[in-house]
Amino acid sequence: MVLGQRWPRIFEHASFYSERSCREATMLASTIDYDPLEDITSILFSKESLNNIDELINVTRNYKQQLQEDILKEENSISTGLGDSSETQAALRKVFRDFKETQDVSSSTELTISNLTEGISYLDIAKKNLTHSMTLFQNLKILTDSYIQSNELLSQGSFKKMASPYKIMCSLAENTFVSYKSLDEINFLLSSISRLKADTLSRIKQNYNALFSSSGLPEQDTALSTELREGACELLDCDSSTKTQMIDWCLTKLLFEMNEIFRLDDEAGSLENLSRRYIYFKKILNNFNAKFADYFPKDWEMPVRLTTSFYLTTHRDLQILLKREFKDKNPSIDLFMAALQSTLDFEKYVDVRFSKKIKEPKLSSCFEPYLTLWVSHQNQMMDKKFLSYLSEPKFPSSDAESLVLPSSADLFRTYRSVLTQTLELIDNNANDGILTSLANFFSKWLQTYSQKILLPLLLPETIEVQDKQEAARYTVLLINTADYCATTIDQLEEKLSEFSSDPEKLASTFARTKNIYDDLLAKGTSFLLNRVIPLDLNFVWREFNNNDWSNAMIEDYSRYMVTLKSVLKVSPSMATDASNKQPSILAFILSQFNRDVYKWNFLDNVVDIVTNNFSSCIIRLFQPIPPFSLASSKRKFETKTVINIGEQLLLDLELLKEIFHTLPENVNNDSDLRENTSYKRVKRHVDSNIDQLLKFIKLLVAPLDSADDYYETYSQLTNNNADPAVWSFILALKGIPWDLALWRKLWSAFNLETDNTEEGSKPEGTRDLFVFKWDKALLGQFENNLSRIQDPAWSKFVRQDLKISPPVMKRIVSTPQVQQPKEEQKKQSLSVKDFVSNSRFFNRGA
Repeated sequence: MVLGQRWPRIFEHASFYSERSCREATMLASTIDYDPLEDITSILFSKESLNNIDELINVTRNYKQQLQEDILKEENSISTGLGDSSETQAALRKVFRDFKETQDVSSSTELTISNLTEGISYLDIAKKNLTHSMTLFQNLKILTDSYIQSNELLSQGSFKKMASPYKIMCSLAENTFVSYKSLDEINFLLSSISRLKADTLSRIKQNYNALFSSSGLPEQDTALSTELREGACELLDCDSSTKTQMIDWCLTKLLFEMNEIFRLDDEAGSLENLSRRYIYFKKILNNFNAKFADYFPKDWEMPVRLTTSFYLTTHRDLQILLKREFKDKNPSIDLFMAALQSTLDFEKYVDVRFSKKIKEPKLSSCFEPYLTLWVSHQNQMMDKKFLSYLSEPKFPSSDAESLVLPSSADLFRTYRSVLTQTLELIDNNANDGILTSLANFFSKWLQTYSQKILLPLLLPETIEVQDKQEAARYTVLLINTADYCATTIDQLEEKLSEFSSDPEKLASTFARTKNIYDDLLAKGTSFLLNRVIPLDLNFVWREFNNNDWSNAMIEDYSRYMVTLKSVLKVSPSMATDASNKQPSILAFILSQFNRDVYKWNFLDNVVDIVTNNFSSCIIRLFQPIPPFSLASSKRKFETKTVINIGEQLLLDLELLKEIFHTLPENVNNDSDLRENTSYKRVKRHVDSNIDQLLKFIKLLVAPLDSADDYYETYSQLTNNNADPAVWSFILALKGIPWDLALWRKLWSAFNLETDNTEEGSKPEGTRDLFVFKWDKALLGQFENNLSRIQDPAWSKFVRQDLKISPPVMKRIVSTPQVQQPKEEQKKQSLSVKDFVSNSRFFNRGA
């Protein structure tokens, strides 16, 4: 700041510095944040300033020297001022002197206090030493007395009285005096105590040895049992190592005779006598519980320890025996299975007896590497099972039971037993080899069951249905059982997958079996729909064809529709005719299904069958007779007659709708039926089919007076269907003559509105065929006949305007009316499994 204030003096001596630059430099020099560059910039503002640069440098150098002189003067004045402050120096010396005096006084005081408390510290230490010595001598006296007392009681054999002083002696010796072993007297005493412990253990062993060796011992010696249980065992509890040693010694004594008999090198120790070894141990265990259990505390759990020791020994022996047996290329399967079965029975006995307290690895785990033999051996059992399945009754003993084959439930009970035993053998550990063998075993016999038990229930195609009710009963039994099996297969696969590291491999094993049962479900359903239900429906359609349609009187429902009502009537309680109490075949089939989901699905298919057949009968009734377009070709019915018949069909359709709406009562007659989701779905299906038929029949009776009016009606009823084949077929069914001019007139309105849409050339799956989708063969036959017209004008109209040509026929395939596509059948059979009851078969007893 000082430097900034003195800059103007330089400027006063600089003749080259202008008045404006001087003012600006003075202003800059007075600022707080002074920057010399700003002044230099102002000084050298003009070109003239560069001519006098030497003068500026000289002035600056002089000013620098002047500043240095000023700084020296300031420093001299400050040092002179300090030299004169003698009072300040005296004050500082006094402060240091006072601090030294205070430090000396503090040290003196500390020394005085230490001298005063030195005696007190010596007294405290002496007191502590005296207290410790008194406590030590007191404990030493207690230790000595306890030793002497324990020694005397041991010589008397009084373990119960000895327990208290012995515990005190052991506690003091181990916790208090072990650090004083360097003292000879203490070391001698501790050595004597160690000898006493050894003598005590030896004396206890002598008593137990006499106890185990005495065969004529009374069943219960209360005094001795109390002496050993509450005395000797209490003494052993004082030292964990001594207790473990004593327990091992007792177990060895108890199992000595058995181990001597069942040696691996002797015949008794062979795999053939494994069951005898288990029997012998059971005798040892029962003998111990009867004679020796009271001589040990309960918390020692001697029976559990005895069994654990037997497990360890037998586990080792079993591994060696099985390895020897399977060195041979042709091992004895019967011997293996007998040994395994006896082991499983013994483990079950032990688990029940000790409530699964045995923590050692199970003996059956020794058989795990050879379990494929166990699985293959089950084939013999299944052979016997299937002989009984073939001979037993097909139906349950009472109607209240589930409507499935009793043998199917027994089959899966057997599967559950085999699975449970196998999982016990592998101890719930992942063993993909065994699980794969099990999956193959289950799949094999499930496929056998489908071929030998279920498939014979289905009447072959070559045999005519004589008794439709009996055929339906057996077929529904097949469907119920196949569904039960398919669902339980899924549960079985799910259970196996829980223990497998490769669930996909198990899924591929069961895939073929699932397909077989899905195919059985589809075959059974197809048989009922194609061969049983049509037996009654065919009579209805024969009545339809035999009806005198030329003279139809629109007064009441047609006879064929009344017959259809009786064929599809609901349960007997709903019948109006007292003599007609026999349920229809439809009602009988629905009553036999085991689950409602099949009833609703079957009802859905029946609605489709009746609808399809009814529409096909109508189409066949009105379809033109080839050859087409000939002047001599006559129509079966004139247009007026078609309209008259159509009016009668509309009346019949009302009754059909009523019949369809009563069908769900065959499934469920509860008051809340209308709230059922399946009921709502079937009702929507019925309404949809009836609506399609209604629109079709209305088209047949629609007038042709105006081409535009007809097109408007056609578009409204067909939802703007633009397929020329559909348009042509409906005109042909209406009975109009083969007048090309009339056809062209009607086509002009249709073609103008549809803008030449090539609907007929579209792939079959994308065409909108209106009601003809239910019987594509009839539409294909009409297109084929239409494309064969020989008249040139007609041929040109068909090919160029209608765009109907022979190749279209090749894409139209006649399919069975009630048979579903394979993909839909599979989807349906898979979806119904989701409705299985909540019971999980393979989780029972797990």
